[in-house]
Amino acid sequence: MLAIVQKDWGNLTVDRQIHMLKKLKPDMLCSFVRKLDAEDTDAAVLRWIAARQELDLGTALTLFFAFDPRRWNLLPRAAFPADKRDQFAVLDALCQRINCGFYLPIASRRMDDREEVAKWLERQKLDAEAGRRGRWVFDRNIIAPLVTDIRLNVPARRKAFGPRSGMVQGIFTPLFVPARHRA
Repeated sequence: MLAIVQKDWGNLTVDRQIHMLKKLKPDMLCSFVRKLDAEDTDAAVLRWIAARQELDLGTALTLFFAFDPRRWNLLPRAAFPADKRDQFAVLDALCQRINCGFYLPIASRRMDDREEVAKWLERQKLDAEAGRRGRWVFDRNIIAPLVTDIRLNVPARRKAFGPRSGMVQGIFTPLFVPARHRA
C-alpha cells in the first residue's frame, strides 16, 4: 500500500479513511485500490471508491474481481449471507457503472489479470446458452478494450457520400456546375 494510507489503515475510522483517500491523486488512488483488500474494507469506503470518476475501467474491474464474485454470481439474492450484502451492493454498483461506461479505459492502467475477465465473459456466454443469467453480467463491448483476445465484429462502415469537398467548394460548386451529381 501507499505510505500515506499504509500506516494504521485498518485502525482508522471510515471517515478518516475516506478523508485520506480524498487527498490522493487519481494515479495514486488507482494504485491503492488495486492493492486494497476488498473483504476487509468497510462497505462505506468501497462505495466511496466505486463512485469516483477518477477510477479507470481496469481498476474498477480489479476491484470487482477482488471480491471473488464467481462463487456468488449464480446464487439467488435471498441466499446471500446478511453480513455480505453491503459488499454485494458495491459489486452491483460497480457492475452497473462498468456497463454504462462510467469508467473509461486507460491504456497505461490495464488489468493485471486479463485472463480472469476473459474467463468471466466466457462463463457468462455459456450461462446464457444454458438459459441462466448471473447477477453480474458485463457488456462485452464495454470490456473489449481491456481484453486483447476479444475482437468486436463491427461491420465496415460504408461511405454514404463520395469524396468530401471543402466548405468553400461545397458552397460555390452548385452555383457554377449545374450537372454535378450528388450521392
